[in-house]
Formats: sequence, C-alpha cells, structure tokens
Amino acid sequence: MLEIAKQAAREAGAYLKERFTEQLFPDLESHNDVKLPEDKESERRVIEVLHKHFPTHTIFSEEVGTVKRDDEYLWIVDPLDGTNNYFIGYPYFSVSIALQHKDEIVLGVVYNPVAEQMFWAEKGKGAYLNGKKLSVNTRSELEKAVGTYVRGRNSVSKEQELAFTRPFMLQTKRLMRNIGPALDFCLLAHGWIDYIVMQQSGVMDVAAGILIAQEAGATVTDWEGNPYQHQSFVEGENTSIIVSNGVLHQAIHGMTVQK
Repeated sequence: MLEIAKQAAREAGAYLKERFTEQLFPDLESHNDVKLPEDKESERRVIEVLHKHFPTHTIFSEEVGTVKRDDEYLWIVDPLDGTNNYFIGYPYFSVSIALQHKDEIVLGVVYNPVAEQMFWAEKGKGAYLNGKKLSVNTRSELEKAVGTYVRGRNSVSKEQELAFTRPFMLQTKRLMRNIGPALDFCLLAHGWIDYIVMQQSGVMDVAAGILIAQEAGATVTDWEGNPYQHQSFVEGENTSIIVSNGVLHQAIHGMTVQK
C-alpha cells in the first residue's frame, strides 16, 4: 500500500511540476481561495492509481468528495495542498495521501515534486525522506524557535489570526504562514522547524503530515494539552492542535491557552 501511495503521488506530482511554470487560469478565485483545473487533474491521477490497485477502498478527495466503497479502508487525498502557492508560482506545495484503517491513520505520504522530496511514514515504523530516517530536533530556546501557523480557510477570520499569532511572532524567532500545511508537518519531522499551531483547520490537509511528524518523534496535542487522538475522518470537520519537537511544547502550549 505504501508503494502504491508513493506511485500515485509521483504521477500526480510529475503533472503538477510540468504545469507549474505555465500561466494558470483558475476555475474560481475569491479573496482567500482559488480553484484550478490542475487540482482536478492531479486528483484524477491519484484516484486512478488507487482504484486500479484497491478497487474496494473508499476514497475521500478535496474535489470529488467521497467515492464510497469498503468502509474498512479510507484513502484521504489532497491532490494539491498549497493551491494558492501553486497559482502564484511559489514552489511550496505537495500531493498528500493518507490511509485510514478502522479509524486509525496507518500510512502517510507527502510529495513535494519541485524538490523531489518524498516524505512517508507507516504506523510504528518511523518517518522517512527519500529513504533517510527522520527525527525532530531538540531545540529548547524559545527565542530561537521557528514555527508555522495553519488556520481554517473559512473558520478563522483575519482579525482572529492577527490576535492569535501576535505572541508567537513576538516571543519566537519566526512564525511563518506557508499556506501548505502538509509540508509544514514534514519540515518539523525533519527538524527544520520547531513547532506548528493549527487553528480550526481540516484534518484532510494534514492527516498524512500528522503521522509523519508523530513517527519522527513529534509531540502532538489538542489546545488543552491532551495527546492527539485521531478520530474517524468526517468531511468538513475542523480541529485545533499543537505540534512541536516536545522540548518546546509546554512553552508553545502556554501561549496558545492564553487566547
């Protein structure tokens, strides 16, 4: 299943990379979102590979929604995570594929086709980048910490975002807003960044990334500090979590609960 997920990600990623330098024409563009034909074509390629090899599995993907088959296995697909970045020529986007088996995420693949970075993890087997095992860093100085902020597209206003992120911007070295959350979790898994705060955002975008980060040793909790427990995927449901290298978790949680 892991190898097929990688194959699906590579095939979709190759198409996205080929189209990346072209002038793109959106199907829909709003003040905080954009829909591209490339989303749909990437999705078609992922679903084609998965259905060819696993015809009885259910698939949920951003554009087509749920293609319901067998409930035991559910593939959660974001065929172009970071569409807004892709649209403006910013090379921070990925194909994200996760597999849920009996309400548990057991496999995750995140592929960055521009940098040819294939991140993956299987439950209990560690996390990897192009075959190299990953581990979070051990940075402990809050003032040297670099993090990212992820917010729901329609669940958090820009005013709420500004109020929430201010302490992180002031007390840590840098807080980024990459608008490509699947890759954010992979950066943390590699030890490149130190923390992520996610506010009312969909699990679909980050299901694979959460597993990759956890398998690299990341601490993942809800905003109350309780260990993150994956719930059976529900379309449209949002969640808020804190992810860190563990060493900084208490400090990051402290800034979060002040809200």
